[in-house]
Amino acid sequence: MKIQNLFYILLFTHKIIIYGKQTPQLPNKLKIGYAKDYECDEKIFEAVQNGLNVVIWFQLNLASNEDGSFPIFQGGPDYSCVAKMVKRFKDNGYSIINLISAGGWNSPHVNTDFTAEQYFKEWIKFNEKISSEENEFYGFDGIDWDIEGNDDKQSSHNYFTYKELDIIGEFSVLLKKEGYLVTMVPPESYLDPSTTEFSLSLLHNYPEWEKEVPDFTYHARNVYAYLIAKFSWNTFDFVSVQLYEGYAHALYKYEREKISLGEIIYELVSNLTKGFIVDFSKDKNSGMDKKLIKIPEDKITIGLANGWASGKFLFVNEKDIVEGYKYLKEHNKDVRGFFFWDIQDEGNIPLSSNADEKSPYYLAKILNSII
Repeated sequence: MKIQNLFYILLFTHKIIIYGKQTPQLPNKLKIGYAKDYECDEKIFEAVQNGLNVVIWFQLNLASNEDGSFPIFQGGPDYSCVAKMVKRFKDNGYSIINLISAGGWNSPHVNTDFTAEQYFKEWIKFNEKISSEENEFYGFDGIDWDIEGNDDKQSSHNYFTYKELDIIGEFSVLLKKEGYLVTMVPPESYLDPSTTEFSLSLLHNYPEWEKEVPDFTYHARNVYAYLIAKFSWNTFDFVSVQLYEGYAHALYKYEREKISLGEIIYELVSNLTKGFIVDFSKDKNSGMDKKLIKIPEDKITIGLANGWASGKFLFVNEKDIVEGYKYLKEHNKDVRGFFFWDIQDEGNIPLSSNADEKSPYYLAKILNSII
């Protein structure tokens, strides 16, 4: 079990090996990159060289074994590769926080046949199993909640249940108590100060996009706000809002209304920090009435996309990112940091017509230059 300033005791081939691990401390400013599709390759190390101080590996599903008798953590990258990469970070003088995401677009939701306590016990076993004394890797520093929707509108994974949300929240509380980091990465509509509405469905649209793309009904209505309202923002070490969600408010403002990135982020951060009301009372099963959802600046990170993004996904060129963060600071606002999807696409030629020029685009370098 992971406890600050104490030792792990693991049993390997009938030998007791004792080694230390301290509770991870987050940097003052966060520069976060997501690995893509089980990625563990040279681009991860290159992104760290370019300035990242948090890597979020991709990704786990909270599932069951074949006969459904106990919970398992399914998926994830090659953990021996992760261990070697973590050792390489350390050997080269980089202090990196290593989280692993749970969920992701088109991934299954949490199997609700098990309790949060059962998942927590399995998490301890999982982290012990993937640990490597040789590489000084003692498992992940925590979990990043990234459970989203599905392309198939008939899929059950386009809906949350209260049981699922409660398992996520209760598991998060257990992780936090034991010193693990717990974070969430809601798509823009999953934590949206522009509306008081709440829904368990992920099949809504946005009013401003309804005429232009009436069939795009893949937005939520503040479903992640439930976790904050019931389990407190203190449970989460940072909350990362994806501005690159498909047909986002941010995209409409940036491309259609020609509002600057700085103004877009300023408005979002202002609304999150002063707080906004979410009305849970329309569904009596929520167990809550109207709640003020309020997140401090030092827990907010903003999500951008690198060269893969175009069309329905927001892409912001380097000049606008630099000027956007400058605008934020000049107007006495700040964030804990920025994150991006995804490391594998670093160095690609941007697809978007908004690119400054058609040359390799490295978002890690850009974020490192402004923070």
